[in-house]
Amino acid sequence: MDTQKHTLSRRELLKAIGITTGALALGPMLAACAPPAAAPTSGGEAAAPAADTAKTLELWTFVNTHARWFRSMAEDYTKEKDPDFTLNVSEIAYGDMHDKTLIALQSGGVGAPDLVDIEQGRFGGFLRGEDPGLVDLADRLNEGGYLEQLVAARLALYSFQGKIYGIEHALTPVVLYYRHDLWSAAGLDPQTFATWDDYIAGASQVAKDDALAMRFPPHDVLLRQRGSDYFDADGNVTLDSADSVETMEWILALRDQHKVADQGPDTDEAWWAAVQAGKYLSQVGADWYAGFFKDNAPNGTGQWMAAPLPAWEAGGARTSCFGGTGSCITKTSQFVDDAWNFQQYSMLSVEGNVRRFEMTNLFPPFIPAMDNERLHKADEYFNGQDLGKVFADVGPQVPAQYQSPYRAELNSQIGPMWQDVYDGVVQPADAFAEVAKTIRDMMEADK
Repeated sequence: MDTQKHTLSRRELLKAIGITTGALALGPMLAACAPPAAAPTSGGEAAAPAADTAKTLELWTFVNTHARWFRSMAEDYTKEKDPDFTLNVSEIAYGDMHDKTLIALQSGGVGAPDLVDIEQGRFGGFLRGEDPGLVDLADRLNEGGYLEQLVAARLALYSFQGKIYGIEHALTPVVLYYRHDLWSAAGLDPQTFATWDDYIAGASQVAKDDALAMRFPPHDVLLRQRGSDYFDADGNVTLDSADSVETMEWILALRDQHKVADQGPDTDEAWWAAVQAGKYLSQVGADWYAGFFKDNAPNGTGQWMAAPLPAWEAGGARTSCFGGTGSCITKTSQFVDDAWNFQQYSMLSVEGNVRRFEMTNLFPPFIPAMDNERLHKADEYFNGQDLGKVFADVGPQVPAQYQSPYRAELNSQIGPMWQDVYDGVVQPADAFAEVAKTIRDMMEADK
């Protein structure tokens, strides 16, 4: 696998991630809400003062599987590297964790953890002040030779104005999951679909009776496959671009013109019931979606497989990206060097990345780990397929997703409009133009 030709160079990455920040900072009211500086131990009692040589670091995450992996890595790190190192891992609900972290950092670091997982959708909120309160890892990554070992597009999510604030947990390559038994029964193999036109031609043969080829894929996922997004590398809003509007119109045409897809059930329970009943024969999803199938559709063992996404044009990109979480170090930590050493051991090692895949189903963005045999075992659920090979083959082509301080605001604006777009009450061009104008006006007001 030739990974280097698909990755961005460090120079290209740093050029791409320089965008303009807003100047809105959180006010004194947030400082008054800061959490206490000393967290209780697991037994509920205040922790005793550490000895001079002891180093007790606090790590916050919102993902249970991440917490279990971090504890596993910390246990081995203490045994193998530093017997004075202790890592307290706290699993906190998604919203609470991000809010508490943001408040703590904006109030001078009172009560902030040493290490924290920040989800890519919330990361923009940390860029709205003069200083995000996170350690710039760019020089450390460069000096350690890690920039050439990471898929650079994934670093763009946690990068801003030439600085890199987080290390991505997952490559999140997007593939096409499909019911190979039912497509095969129709004499079709989605592995052979080179383009989305090929897919639609095949889907029209399997979408019949009360079964459909797929549920609507996410608009932003397909847009990134085309090389665009809601913001560009310079921070400009591109939600209302021609590519964006055309992509949404194409998604709606899957239902209105081709009759092969729909919006799908409106609850997770109903969706997975429909999947298990064979009502949907394929699904666009990231690597982590494989675990969802196993957990929520256990009777599908041996029925499902995965293929690269069909390209928009022959020879085009065969994947996209969806989701992500970055491991960050807070600037106010007393143990920045120790936190970095642990990041190298866990986030930037073959063993750490392979073990995380085994424990979380997240395919690594760390290139040296991609060919490890533990990532390439036959998967019984997916008909004995080597899913790791599918992810590794398309993964280095994962497109960049550029960060913006206004990304959360854009998502909050467009969220309530999606149903009207799906229902035809509002045309995609009109909805996207309205939201784009709102964000541009907000950006202009913040200058």
